[in-house]
Amino acid sequence: MITKTYPVGTLPAYKYVVVLSEYQGKILLSRHKKRTTWETQGGKIEPGETPLMAAKRELYEESGAVDFKIEPLCDYWAGEVQTKEEGNGRVFLAKVKKLSAMPESEMAEVRTFDELPEKLTYPAITPTLFERKKQGIGKRLLYGTGNPAKLSLMRKNLEQLQIEIVGLSDIDVAVPQADEDGDSPLENAKKKAKCYYEAFQIPVFSCDTGLYFENVPEDKQPGVHVRRVNGKNLSDAEMLAYYSGLAAEYGGLHAYYRNAICLIMDEEHIYESMDETFSSEPFLITSVPHPDGIRREGFPLDCLSVDLTTGKYYYDLDPAELGKVAAEDGSRRFFEKITGIFPHNML
Repeated sequence: MITKTYPVGTLPAYKYVVVLSEYQGKILLSRHKKRTTWETQGGKIEPGETPLMAAKRELYEESGAVDFKIEPLCDYWAGEVQTKEEGNGRVFLAKVKKLSAMPESEMAEVRTFDELPEKLTYPAITPTLFERKKQGIGKRLLYGTGNPAKLSLMRKNLEQLQIEIVGLSDIDVAVPQADEDGDSPLENAKKKAKCYYEAFQIPVFSCDTGLYFENVPEDKQPGVHVRRVNGKNLSDAEMLAYYSGLAAEYGGLHAYYRNAICLIMDEEHIYESMDETFSSEPFLITSVPHPDGIRREGFPLDCLSVDLTTGKYYYDLDPAELGKVAAEDGSRRFFEKITGIFPHNML
């Protein structure tokens, strides 16, 4: 069996979860009824479950833990050379505060250990994951977004800086509703970052974007209300219909995005920017959607957006070209300037 670990969010199509749990300062392991060896809590992700949901369920079912704090540590891949069986998973850390009687399951007992015992059910996997735990979580930030497309893009953008990005769906807490009633992208980014920092008390950053047109009246400018038109929040399909219609009315929309970011490390260390490097290159929003009918969830206007330099739809640009027109390197440069402030193990 071969096991490799990766930053959170690196691997697709998770099949399994593993929980490295601790109780009263000791390692908490479980024993299967059919085995004499010890193992971490975990198992397959059931249909309809997120990795976090599966981790919480498995931890309770296999240990009886009813009060605990849980957070993602890393992704992992495990494969068997001979059988060619393989799968991706996510590893979680759990600090258990209270154990109840174990529910009826395949586990016979749960026990604490000062260190990993010799008799392990998965001797090729478990030590590797605990070694990854010893390395710590490292440079990690909470990104205040529930948009999976934006989360994936930011993870890719900051990959070279070795910053792990955790989204709101990755943490085991109730997420408050942040106000986004500011008049600029920076005001909204600050409002969201402050809301999430006050709720979670961990380093967090939020971003916001405004869309602006050069050739339409002020009352038609979306600004920070790209999805909200005439008091209604639009779905992806409704956005396509509205903006393609507006483009038809004005013979195309000469557009650009203004982007802003706010990072709160603690109450005394707040960093923000709406620098011009965050603004996108000018582009055209056309009334004719991409001919292949391509749609990318979370970025509906990309199928109407055309790069003025190449004449290509955004969907037809390679990643390097798209990164340039979308000014993705602006956020990277922002974090490059402040990486020295990061403490170890943020969450």
